[in-house]
Amino acid sequence: MVVVDCGDDDERRLLSLSEATPTQVFRGSPTDVDELVRRADGADVLVTLYTYTQIGAAVLERLPRVKLVATRTAGFSHIDVECAARLGVRVAVVPSAATRSVAEYVFGAFLAAQRGLFAARDATRAGSWAYQSHQGFELAGSTLGVVGLGAIGTQVAGIGRALGMHVLGWTRRTREVDGVDMVELDALLRQADVVSLSVALNDETRGLLGRRELALMKPSAWLVNAARGGIVDEDALVQRLRAGTIAGAILDVLDGEPPSAERLAELKDVPNLLVTPHIAWHTEAALRRQFDETTQNVLAFLRGEERNLIPLPPVTPADV
Repeated sequence: MVVVDCGDDDERRLLSLSEATPTQVFRGSPTDVDELVRRADGADVLVTLYTYTQIGAAVLERLPRVKLVATRTAGFSHIDVECAARLGVRVAVVPSAATRSVAEYVFGAFLAAQRGLFAARDATRAGSWAYQSHQGFELAGSTLGVVGLGAIGTQVAGIGRALGMHVLGWTRRTREVDGVDMVELDALLRQADVVSLSVALNDETRGLLGRRELALMKPSAWLVNAARGGIVDEDALVQRLRAGTIAGAILDVLDGEPPSAERLAELKDVPNLLVTPHIAWHTEAALRRQFDETTQNVLAFLRGEERNLIPLPPVTPADV
């Protein structure tokens, strides 16, 4: 077995796995395919800890012994699942380790941004006490739109209800959630004061909020994306923020991570845009659960048991 990307603290957390089965740990997240294949040569199980490490056909086809790719993430957009299915490789995920952490981030970041806490801090540091410049709005009585009602979206909806918000929900699959009024996506975008994204990134959701959809949002509305960057058309969002036709946005994820220095520079001065470096999931509690679950997924697979394995797409004769 090989862990292909790992930090110092990650290595400590993987000791329980190392004690149970032969494990080779490499530090750093290789983005070069040749380097990744070199590290994982001869492995039966590939453990990836970061979405930055792309496990595509160029990797899987050169690692014939690999039978399981275990990621400590809930999403798996960094893994070519069609290629995995064709090669008979299973994929294990950690579906709910960071659910609470991400849901809490959504409201923590939103409150800090829409109440102008960072601008107010900078103003007081500069000697100003002009409170009139820092006016937000109460969440109680406002409308929260939750796009995607899986584990995280349901938690976000629950926190919103606890704060006295009217909650609208949309999901690609029909479902009912207590206290959530299910509506079409267009209706949600038109009515919500805060839109929170909680969908996985795949072919159906890439670009889900494009130029047309963003234009439906109220000029006073805020957008929070702590899901995946490719769900939102970032350039269209920036245009609306610069034009003042949307109140603000919080992006914990970008389309292409880690972003280039040039991209971060482009976003630096966009009005009412808060960008954080994919930290919504990053709490001590979530990390502990992620590593514990990943370890149990691997050990279960080695025992011949199915645990948190995603259903792979069917393989057609043309794929073989």
